[in-house]
Amino acid sequence: MKKEIRKKMLEMRNKIEQEIKIRKDEKIALKFIDFMKQRHIKTVLLYASFGSEVDTWRIFEQCKKLSIKTAFPKVKEKTLEVYWVKDISQLAKGYKSILEPFNAKKAELDEIEVIAVPGLAFDKKCFRIGYGGGFYDRLLANKKGLSVGLAYEEQILDEIPIENHDIKVDFIITDERVINCV
Repeated sequence: MKKEIRKKMLEMRNKIEQEIKIRKDEKIALKFIDFMKQRHIKTVLLYASFGSEVDTWRIFEQCKKLSIKTAFPKVKEKTLEVYWVKDISQLAKGYKSILEPFNAKKAELDEIEVIAVPGLAFDKKCFRIGYGGGFYDRLLANKKGLSVGLAYEEQILDEIPIENHDIKVDFIITDERVINCV
């Protein structure tokens, strides 16, 4: 079931026209930055967006301007380690050619106030379907801060099948709304 949803959602996301995607990314970035400003967030974990994912590079630039300390994940065996990144030059292709930190200072997960979470599909109860590696479920199981799924409105389903190890996010920010599950 999840496999079919992954395939369908990836195809749908890949079909979003570039100009529309750019506008959606801008809306999501503004909402996410507002979300952090309202909560006086000082530290954030962003993912290095690739392919048709919600773009995180605009958010990274804003975080630098607002002096929000930013970390990025790096795959280490079956887990994600987090590292402080000041500049895009500290990222290089890693796991599955996704940009990962190198030559960066290791961060502790409890230092992170907000975690931006990628996904292929989310539901209204804030459960998510990722790419199937379980990396974010393992990370979210140990988090102290808030987790925020970043998604296009088209990625929100009424309900997705969940398993025992699935961990939901606290909020979902789309180009049209903020879903609060706290």
